[in-house]
Amino acid sequence: MPNTAAHPMNVVQFRDLLRTAPLIASVQASPESPVDDPSTLLKLAQASLNNGVRILRLEGVENIRRIKTITGAVVIGLIKKEYPGSKVYITPTVAEVDALLETGCEVIALDATLRDRPERAFLGDLIDRIHAAGRLVLADCDTLASASAALRLGADMVSTTLAGYTEATANVGSGPAMEILRQICAEVQAPVLAEGRFTVPREVRSAMCIGADGIVIGGALNDPVKQTNAFVRASRQVTQPVMAVDIGGTWLRAALFSPDWQLQKIEKVALPATRDDRFDWIRTRAEEWNIEHVGISSGGTIDPRTGVVTESKDIIPNHEGSNFSVALHRLKWSILNDGLATAWGHACLPQFAGRRVATIALGTGVGFGFVDRGQILMGPHGEYPRLNDVVLPGGQTIEEVLGGATLTIHPSEAQKEIAREVARVAVSFVQNAMMPDTVVLCGGVGLSDWLGLDVPTSPFGEHAGLYGAAALALFPWG
Repeated sequence: MPNTAAHPMNVVQFRDLLRTAPLIASVQASPESPVDDPSTLLKLAQASLNNGVRILRLEGVENIRRIKTITGAVVIGLIKKEYPGSKVYITPTVAEVDALLETGCEVIALDATLRDRPERAFLGDLIDRIHAAGRLVLADCDTLASASAALRLGADMVSTTLAGYTEATANVGSGPAMEILRQICAEVQAPVLAEGRFTVPREVRSAMCIGADGIVIGGALNDPVKQTNAFVRASRQVTQPVMAVDIGGTWLRAALFSPDWQLQKIEKVALPATRDDRFDWIRTRAEEWNIEHVGISSGGTIDPRTGVVTESKDIIPNHEGSNFSVALHRLKWSILNDGLATAWGHACLPQFAGRRVATIALGTGVGFGFVDRGQILMGPHGEYPRLNDVVLPGGQTIEEVLGGATLTIHPSEAQKEIAREVARVAVSFVQNAMMPDTVVLCGGVGLSDWLGLDVPTSPFGEHAGLYGAAALALFPWG
């Protein structure tokens, strides 16, 4: 049995330390990074310790020994090692556990997901071995189920480290796994650490309000490779033309845009009734124009990661269930609900960039999108703000009154008057509820000469949906 810790720490002491300094610095380097060097990692660790951090999460025997010996910090240690036939790589077997026990780290972190471990290793056996040496166990989990199972086997504390990185949590999204954290904090009594994709201070405060005892942050503090990549992506300049597609209730349109967002040409057809015909038309345009990247603006709720339409109204027939990822697998694609896409297009204009911009699209239906200083307001799976479904005092929704499908091509004077009043209500609602710097109107009804609202109309005119779709392809937004 490996040596026991010279100064063992119990769970109560660890939790007390978290109360004084809940931020844990994960000091690790990306593979093949120039900073993957014990001396460099030591300096990064010292920078965090000098500014209030008291607990470090470190990977690798040499790094742990050197940094712990020099700094004296409390260390959560782990070893990353891949074994054939298993996706578990954080301290996966007894060999890694024994190596870590020799380093003197107070806590050992290991993968505690419900996946099969390599070499038929059993999580409970590893936990018992760590406890026999007087150390604490941190279970890196992905779900409430895995956290609960790890605690039943004797783990001292759990972390959301692997939420979003396993098949069971593939739908978590790009930010911290707050909902999984919320579930775990509500159900367990052991210390809970939040870890994974924390990038800004407000996320840390949110996690602590949910109930996390500590927050582990790595890339945002100590990994210049991840930080540089993020800023490089944000500053990316497209060098090839892109195709924009706008799928509306009346027309299916495609446009070719230059890399500097200049409209080159447009084609449109009456909206095909079947999704296969729509996909064929889009693929044909892309092939004719020799396009690799297409941005798509469409009615309905579309998951921007999977390209699946999860909800759609009958305005676009046979739309729900459409899978753009499969249909356009030969192309690079970016897709959002049409209100969100159009709002993003406006938010990328010089006069609106960096501001809080609301877009109300009054076309065949009613679309809405809001961009807050470069961030699109939407749900984790592309859900959009449902201004269209707001119920008016008379019992109708805003879309039922203002949508072009209801108004027809030539609305009566009575219809126009009702539409004007409802449009004023919609704009006032957005201004008071969202507090935007500006509201922009677009769409066939929004641009009509009879609406008469004192609100800016889209600089893109009738092509706002296409410009928004092109912006998805040209300007990073995720």
